[in-house]
Amino acid sequence: MAEIVREARTPSRAAPTGRGCGTRMAMPILAAGATLEGMTAIAPAALGALSEAYAAWWIDFLGEHNHVGGADATKWLLDRSRLEPGQRMLDCGAFVGAAARMAADRLGVRAVACDISADFLQTGQRLANGGRVEWVAANTQRLPFRDGSFDSVWAMDTYISPREMSRVAARTGTICLCAEAPNDGRGGSESFVDEWTEYGWTLTAHKQMSSEATQAWRGVEGEMVRRRHDIEPRYGTRNYLRQLDMVANLVYAYERGEQGHGLFVFARG
Repeated sequence: MAEIVREARTPSRAAPTGRGCGTRMAMPILAAGATLEGMTAIAPAALGALSEAYAAWWIDFLGEHNHVGGADATKWLLDRSRLEPGQRMLDCGAFVGAAARMAADRLGVRAVACDISADFLQTGQRLANGGRVEWVAANTQRLPFRDGSFDSVWAMDTYISPREMSRVAARTGTICLCAEAPNDGRGGSESFVDEWTEYGWTLTAHKQMSSEATQAWRGVEGEMVRRRHDIEPRYGTRNYLRQLDMVANLVYAYERGEQGHGLFVFARG
């Protein structure tokens, strides 16, 4: 089974690296943004193969729009991104580039998807509209692009580097994020926004997604327990338990109000 190599997701969702053992059984991938209960498996063949090769809950349960809110969240950000046909958009830590592919299809932008995993990029190329996107192996901490190269820079539940993302964004560009941020009641959103303000950005749109995230993590936890007999042989016992603990910790943090989630759009110029 392939060892997972990917730019880390948000801190509480760091990519698992353990190898599974025993028989290899592909887990059903649910439609992005769909409720877990009662769903049937919905996945393009290429994404199903990726799920079979990697032992990672966030691939198995979140699908190609690999972030809270799924495709609907991507559309919400696109509608507020100020992108126009022919402009350049960068999808950082893109996984299979769902946001980049949607932007290229819906808005006619010149989209670039970057991730440190060649497997993820190659899979994205084979998915719908993959041929309309430029695929680049790169780390968000060291983006191989010139200053001001992109009209909109995105990060969808993946590692965020305000400095690098600001550097490659145009002076009149936007930043679009689906991201974890400490709960509003703890002053976390303000500190999150302040970090971007230091780079000259102004928050222009925000959608609270904490309830959606809590429901998603609860659903994943329940499905991992319910389908343990299918998942554990593929993940391996230690890796399965470690990933189950990871999801349980997410549920705990969100239910206690220690962690929050949201969609953010920043602009400058």
